[in-house]
Amino acid sequence: MFVYWLLFLLPAVMALAYPVQDRPGNRGLSQGLAFAAFFVFYVAVGALRYETGGDWQTYDDTFNDIRTDTFAYALTRTDPLYGMLNWISGQLGTGIYLVNGVCCALLGYGTIAVAKRFREPWLAVLIAVPYLLIVVGLGYVRQGAAIGLILLAVANLDKSRPLRTIGYLLLASGFHSVSALVFPVFAWALVRRNKVLAVFGTLAASTAFVTLLAPRLDTFQQGYVDADYDSGGAAVRVLMGLLPSLLILIRWRAFEASSRVRSVWLLIGLANVGALVGLILSPSSTAVDRIALFFSVIQLAVYGEFRSLAGISDKLTLLTRLMLIAIAAAVQSVWLIFGTHSIYWVPYKSILQFL
Repeated sequence: MFVYWLLFLLPAVMALAYPVQDRPGNRGLSQGLAFAAFFVFYVAVGALRYETGGDWQTYDDTFNDIRTDTFAYALTRTDPLYGMLNWISGQLGTGIYLVNGVCCALLGYGTIAVAKRFREPWLAVLIAVPYLLIVVGLGYVRQGAAIGLILLAVANLDKSRPLRTIGYLLLASGFHSVSALVFPVFAWALVRRNKVLAVFGTLAASTAFVTLLAPRLDTFQQGYVDADYDSGGAAVRVLMGLLPSLLILIRWRAFEASSRVRSVWLLIGLANVGALVGLILSPSSTAVDRIALFFSVIQLAVYGEFRSLAGISDKLTLLTRLMLIAIAAAVQSVWLIFGTHSIYWVPYKSILQFL
């Protein structure tokens, strides 16, 4: 548990120390080094873990199945990019640890890339720690890698790089095919006033659906929907995405972002509202829970721009930051101490204990 609180401590301290700014800008060498230190520490925590995380055994079995077979088998055993990463790691003899490290690197880098687009980047990183980085990143590594790539798609859209955005979305679907459900969220921002890009985007999305998502719909339905699986705490996690979504939907005019990026965040907010409806109507809370993972990133945007969204004066910056840090700390404490499945994360175990 100590490792998780160390992961929490750096962004919390930096959030308090970070100077007030009217808009995102150059944060200097010290800020860059702090982001780099956080990134390296998180990747190390993710790469060196041993039997830690809810799906550890599933992923370890997948790796052992792939490493002794052919490259072609690896591409069909699971989602192609994740299968390829497992196969390469098997050939290099680096075990599941390289796979976990790369997936955590994608999630960590994507989180930081998006956070740096907000006025309060460290608060955005902070709220990602309890759930997105610890629970998802260290538990559901395929989803974590896909979410990291989706966040990179958002960051590049903010920099007016539509082709890179499409590329990151396609890579995300290569790690977890269900992430293709996020494509429509980017559609309006990508295609407006650009007919060529509209055609290219439609072809790319159609190709991703046919080659990646469609063949796995039966597996997803049998695994989660038809089995009527229930996820403990699914309602709480959906609410964690719903509450910030309502704030950004109500106060969208105060959200400081370019129009195309704002549209993405608003549609993500609407998707979280849809997740609540799905949770009520679906026979499987697990199916809704796993899909809602991809839209939980709304928390980064709301924490990163909370003062502007809530209309809070800069004079109350310190008090606001303390309040948000306390909320994030409460979320992490409740999960680590009372979470139904926290026993798979606590205590944190590392391969370093065997050296």
